[in-house]
Amino acid sequence: MKTTFLRYFIVICIFSHDAFSKEIFTVDHMKHYLTEENPYIYTAVGKQYIDAARIQSAQGGFDTKLSVDYDKKEYPISTGEFSDISFSKPTENGTEFIVGYRKAEGIQEYNNIKTSSEGEFRVGVKVPVFSLLNEMNERKYTLDTAKVNATQSTFESQNNLRNLYAHIVTSYYQLLYYNEVLKLEKRLLHKATKRNKFIEKRVRSGDLPDVAILESKQQIINREQRVLRTKNNYSQALQIFLKYINLPQKEFDLKYVLPSLKMLKKEKIVFQNVITVALENRPDLKALESKRAKLDLDTAYNSLSEYPNLNLFAYGIHDIHYGDGIKVGLQFDIPLERRSYKGKMIEIQKGMTQLEEEKNRLLWELKTNLRNLMYSLDIINQNIDLGYKETKIVESLEEVENKKYEVGSSDLFQINQREMGTLEVKRRQLEYYLNALMIQQEIKKEMGEFITL
Repeated sequence: MKTTFLRYFIVICIFSHDAFSKEIFTVDHMKHYLTEENPYIYTAVGKQYIDAARIQSAQGGFDTKLSVDYDKKEYPISTGEFSDISFSKPTENGTEFIVGYRKAEGIQEYNNIKTSSEGEFRVGVKVPVFSLLNEMNERKYTLDTAKVNATQSTFESQNNLRNLYAHIVTSYYQLLYYNEVLKLEKRLLHKATKRNKFIEKRVRSGDLPDVAILESKQQIINREQRVLRTKNNYSQALQIFLKYINLPQKEFDLKYVLPSLKMLKKEKIVFQNVITVALENRPDLKALESKRAKLDLDTAYNSLSEYPNLNLFAYGIHDIHYGDGIKVGLQFDIPLERRSYKGKMIEIQKGMTQLEEEKNRLLWELKTNLRNLMYSLDIINQNIDLGYKETKIVESLEEVENKKYEVGSSDLFQINQREMGTLEVKRRQLEYYLNALMIQQEIKKEMGEFITL
């Protein structure tokens, strides 16, 4: 007797330790697995890192450049040798500086350079006049465009996370729902197996006919089938959720247990506050602002086409043997029709109009969606309150029916109807909870909630 008791005590301790050693898996736990190591997360944000890297590539346009030029010729009537080494450094305002050393001997067909045998040092500057006045040039445009694109890509990544996070949380709520339904189905099966023992006893005593055993076994089989179907639904929901958090089922089962769906907090949401937060946080709205910044940048760069391409050159030289000298130059060109400039302006203006209308559409959809969600949430909360009352009623009716059955004034069919009715009411109540949580999450999504990596 003592040995049997000791065995039971050890088993209870083992199961108790196992239960208490596991954590209740919450939304906060889920965030630990939604990192950049998760392929779903990285796929959502990877483009922003590519665009960020392009900034450094664009900064290469301002790199100091080393140029080396060497030319030697021996023609029948002329000979010559030319060597040049120089450093050039472009600046953000478009001005480009050059410093170098060169040496030219003999006849040079392609330039008028002639130096002493010691060669000469030179320092020069190239000034794009209208680029300098407009504070815009091709290198600066390329770099600023890369920065704007990187900012826009960051907001787009946040918007991807917003949609992905809402989808994952929704799959978590669905998993909790099927877990609760499975518990209901198992309790329903337990009622049938427990009642079967009572029926077998009544049949042996002659109070019930033999057919009662067959009816009871059929009911058990039917409920076992229901449990199996629900287990399949639960298993599929679990695999979908674990796929998103990139966690093997064995590790999940070892570390976590799922909470009750009814334990999760229902939140009170105020419509006006929701709108205010959404306008401040929505990353897709911020992405539109980045698109507008890109169009403003295009406008500034296109404005250069309105003016001639005017470059001024100035070089100072110091020949080691002959002394100092200076060279100045001017380069000027302008397209007469200026169709490129005019066409680009129209393109930018149309883009601005489209962007403004897209923003208006998003705002209209945002407000409409939030109104509908808030109304639906209010209706569901009312249904939850009514569900509490209905649950108490059907449980009382089921209890009365069981008492009637025990004294012989009811049958198995009536008991089954009552128990199935109770299960259906409780399952419907779980659906209300599920829908309430899913709508709350949809509201948070509309408000711009996303994972911060």
